[in-house]
Order: sequence, then structure tokens, then C-alpha cells
Amino acid sequence: MRLDRFLTITGAAASRRDAKNLIKNRLVTVNDIKAVSPEQQTDPDNDRVFVKGEQLFYRQYRYFLLNKPKGVISATKDRISDTVLSLIPEADPKSYFPVGRLDIDTEGLLLITNDGAFAHRLTSPKKEVPKTYLAVVSGMVSEDGVKRLESGIEFADFTSKPAKYRFLSGNAESTTCCLTITEGRFHQVKRMFHALGNEVLSLKRIQIGGLRLPDNLPLGAYREYTSEQLYEAVFQLDETTDKGRPV
Repeated sequence: MRLDRFLTITGAAASRRDAKNLIKNRLVTVNDIKAVSPEQQTDPDNDRVFVKGEQLFYRQYRYFLLNKPKGVISATKDRISDTVLSLIPEADPKSYFPVGRLDIDTEGLLLITNDGAFAHRLTSPKKEVPKTYLAVVSGMVSEDGVKRLESGIEFADFTSKPAKYRFLSGNAESTTCCLTITEGRFHQVKRMFHALGNEVLSLKRIQIGGLRLPDNLPLGAYREYTSEQLYEAVFQLDETTDKGRPV
């Protein structure tokens, strides 16, 4: 692996340019020898790499929880708009990607990783991992509407699986509620409420599996998790089983 790439992957540098500057300023050593070229090859598992006297450790897979703001695309690149990858300097768009997506006007919990196996497990329809959204919709959601949400709504292209609805507050003008679904169809939550005659005014994903969006994580900020933390939180594993743990 190129040394400049190693420095960005481990978080020592925010970009390849920053990595080159660290090397140029002779702040990087590999096996106790000053590095002189960003193209220098390094063995992530065996070489001892230090930056400013602090040793770096390579992690094959990394996981970031982003509190996605509005106006940002859930993609690795876009010609017009900022993408979620632009908010995480440590995540190289060449190898990292958002797990699933949130609409450009939807906020909240979005996971970014370079672990394809984890992404597949989380998004596989067979796994039915629950996702909870905090929604503000127009008007009041009727009792009949709640029953439709909880029994499944038929659309031209699919029938939604039973959802869980929780009323939080509301009046004749709008309702604040939580909706938990186990699918991830395009605009699904918006389409479900639209079918009831309620338009979504704001939408925020607050939980995936057992993983909740931290209350103290500002919009646009992110937090890194280890594979053990994330697998246990999302899939709600416990110490009696390691089913589904990464190997």
C-alpha cells in the first residue's frame, strides 16, 4: 500500500495532500527510517509507521455514523451537490460508501463504511433490520391510517410490510410521530404517509436496529465505531452469541 494512502486510511492525514506534506516535512518514519516519498510502499500489517512520534495502526474496515444534514446527497460523488463522503475526510470515496441512502431533504442516522459484508447484511430484505424515523406530517393521522400503516399499504410496485407507528404530538395542522419499517424502498416513508393523505413536512432517521442516533451528535458531525460496537448495536447481539460477527 502506498504510504500516503496508509496515512489517510489511518486518519493521520485528512487527504493525500496532507499526507504528502507530512512526509515532505519529515514527520513520518517507517521502521525507524524517515520517509521521503508518498509513493513508498508499506506493509500495513508488519511495518511500524509513526507520525510525529505516534504509532499508527491499520484497520481493514472502518465504520462511521453520520448525522446527515439536509441538502447532502447519499452518494460517493455528485457533480452538483455535496455528498455525505465530503463530510468525512477520513473516508476515501474510492473505497467508502453510504449503507443505504437518505433523501437529500432527509436528516439523521446514516452509516458510512468500506465493509461490503456489513452493508449487505444491513440492507438485505431478508434480514428485515428495523429503521425508525421521526416524522412531522400534515394534518392528523387517522385511526384508519394507523391501521393501514400497521397492516401494510399496497402500491403499484410493492406492498409495504407492517410498520410500527407511535404518536408523539399533534393537532389539526400537523402530527409528530415515529414510524418503524423493515424495508428501504425509494421514498417509502413519504409514499406511505402520502397514501393516507398526509404529506411529510420533515423526516429524520433516528435508529437502525438497536443503534440510536446520539442526542449530542450535531448535524453534519460523525462518530467512529469499531466493528464489535456496531454489529452488537445494530443487530442487537449479546455476549452469549457471536452470530453474524465479522471475521
